[in-house]
Amino acid sequence: MWRPDPVRLTQAKLLAVPLLTLLGLSGPNWLLAPLMLAWLAVLLPLPKGPRQLRRTLLFMLPNWLLISAVYAFKFGADGLPMAGLISVRILLGILPGLWFYLSTPGQTLIRALDPWLSRRNATVLQAALALLPTMVNEARLLFQLAKLRGAHLSARDFLRPRGYAELGQTVLLPLLVQMMRFSEQQALALRSRGYQEDQPLTRFKEIL
Repeated sequence: MWRPDPVRLTQAKLLAVPLLTLLGLSGPNWLLAPLMLAWLAVLLPLPKGPRQLRRTLLFMLPNWLLISAVYAFKFGADGLPMAGLISVRILLGILPGLWFYLSTPGQTLIRALDPWLSRRNATVLQAALALLPTMVNEARLLFQLAKLRGAHLSARDFLRPRGYAELGQTVLLPLLVQMMRFSEQQALALRSRGYQEDQPLTRFKEIL
C-alpha cells in the first residue's frame, strides 16, 4: 500500500499552513462556515484533537467578550455581528497551526526543515519542541500548587497589577528555573551521545 513520504508531506504542510491562515483571516464571508466545518472534520478525529479544540475555544472566549465589549461601546448593538465575525476569523487563523501541531511529529518536522536550517538551528528547534509539552505540564502544576498555597491567581485577581506580580513570583520564575534545568539535561544528553555540529545526524529507519 502506497504511503506518502512523511518528510515531503510535512514540507507541504509547512507551505499550506500560512496559506490556510491567510484564507481564514481574509477570505470571503461566505467561505467561513464551510471552512469551520472542514476544520472540525479534520481536527476531531486526531488523537488529542477534541481536547485541544476545547482549550482553543476556551482561550478564544475572553477574546470574543473583549472584542464584543469594544464594538458594543463604539457602535452599540450594531457592532456585535462584526465582533463575532472578527472572532471567527481569528479562530480560523489559529486552527491551521493547531492542525499542524497535532498532526506533525517533532522529529519529522526537523527532518523537513533540514534543507532550510543549519544543523545548529535545527538542533535548537528540536530541543525547544521537545521541551514544549514538559513546559506546559510544569506550568499547570506550578499554577495549581500556587493556588493551594493561597496565591491570588483567580480571574478577578488579574484585573489588578498585583495578580500579574504574584503570577510571576509563584509560577513564571519557578518555571524559568525548571526550564534552565531541563536545558542543561538536554545539553548533557547531546554531549553523552557524541553530538558534533559538523557531523550528520543518524536516525532510525522504518522497516515495513
